[in-house]
Amino acid sequence: MHNVKVHWPAIAIWFVAWGLLFALDGTFNLANLALLLVLASAVAGVFLSTTASLLCSTSSVLLFNWFFVEPRYTFNVHLHQDVLLLITMLGVSTVVSYLMSRLRAAAELETQHAHTAEHMRQWSDSLRAATDASARAKLLQTLVMHKTKSQVAVLLREPKLLLGSADTHDEQGLLACVQQCAALGPGTGRHENQTTLFLPIRGHARAFGAIAFHPHTSQNNSAWHQQQLQQACDLLGLEMEREHSLQLVQQANQDAQSQSLRNTLLTSISHDYRTPLANLMGAASVIHNQAARLSTDKISGLAQTVLDEAQHLNRMTTNTLQLARLDAAPLQIKKDWESLQEILGSVLAKARQRHTQRLINVAVPEGLPLIYCDAILLVQLFDNLIENATKYSPDDTPIDIQVHAQPNTLEVRVMDQGAGVADAWKDKVFQAFERVHADAAQADATDATQLRRGMGVGLAVCKAIAKVHDARLWVEDREPHGAVMCLQLPVLSQPYMTMET
Repeated sequence: MHNVKVHWPAIAIWFVAWGLLFALDGTFNLANLALLLVLASAVAGVFLSTTASLLCSTSSVLLFNWFFVEPRYTFNVHLHQDVLLLITMLGVSTVVSYLMSRLRAAAELETQHAHTAEHMRQWSDSLRAATDASARAKLLQTLVMHKTKSQVAVLLREPKLLLGSADTHDEQGLLACVQQCAALGPGTGRHENQTTLFLPIRGHARAFGAIAFHPHTSQNNSAWHQQQLQQACDLLGLEMEREHSLQLVQQANQDAQSQSLRNTLLTSISHDYRTPLANLMGAASVIHNQAARLSTDKISGLAQTVLDEAQHLNRMTTNTLQLARLDAAPLQIKKDWESLQEILGSVLAKARQRHTQRLINVAVPEGLPLIYCDAILLVQLFDNLIENATKYSPDDTPIDIQVHAQPNTLEVRVMDQGAGVADAWKDKVFQAFERVHADAAQADATDATQLRRGMGVGLAVCKAIAKVHDARLWVEDREPHGAVMCLQLPVLSQPYMTMET
């Protein structure tokens, strides 16, 4: 019944052709009727197999001889030209039928290849959408089980994983398939006596695993079927190889970045630590060697120098270590619900102790929501912003700090009246070891510019701290002159507070 449904167009074409032959008999000559039969043979060959098409063409020539060639209703032929006509018609019909059937077979094969390619594309997309190697192996197991209607075992080498049931013999076969990076079992040319078929999960250079299943039918064991299953396995192997290569590239980039950071740190330390250490050692040496001859005010001044330089070294060291810590991935920070007013109050108390002559104005509205943050990191962030503002603005100008409450954020603005930041530096100023006024950081800096010395990591640390808090940090210009460091902190749903009685 299935074959009749497939070949019914060819049957209809032959019926129509023979109906026309009998209808036109006597109207057209024998050669024209033969052309009609050749045309029918060519069109019907599109819907028939090669064997069926050749049989139909041969039968049609014999029937044409029986019904239309004189003497009719016999296979005898009186005229020589009719013999030539029959032979030519048989040859042409046979060739055309063969070519048309082969064309149809090629079209069917091309359609099959297109369907296979589309299926492989969808399969590749599914592999890329999977989250890990275990999920991809499960997808392959499900696919092969659907294709083979049998139980499938999947072995992965990295990470070591075995899905499905496999006895000792099958486990040994899976390991051998991985080691040889070739298929084993029936239809493979290797270990043909085995009842289990082993297919490797191959990349370009090596096998990442293997599958094992028992083919039950000749269709499941055909070369074409095995080739499809091997392509599915190879897609998984290539995806695993791609992911492994990406991991290696990422690790290499991280190693290169770490090495670059390490080299830059060593260079900066050798340069930027030299001056405060020299000043600290010089002041301490004077106190140690000449304490008896120095006045109290002189000793107090030298002690203040030691304290200032020690604080400067501590700040550079803290920022450097914090930058290295924040660059490490993944980073887990301890967040809790904190008050922005309390954090700013703690920072301002220390800043005013360090800069007793500097005026720091603060405008914080009442009733600010709590922020979910690491308080220690935010203290360091605001401390660096205030310290940066004092370094790059005249001592007789104030530092203004404003807090603005917005629907889903809190914006903190630290403003100075210094030289500002050029547009070309508005992004680079947050990069490590970048300083807008690099000339002020030389070892021979004057007393007027000595406070500007540093390694250029303060704002980089601020940027890293803002990033781990999902906050935004940027710099704007202040009119008529100066810079504004803007920090936008997200405000989350507030915690439920219970009143104590």
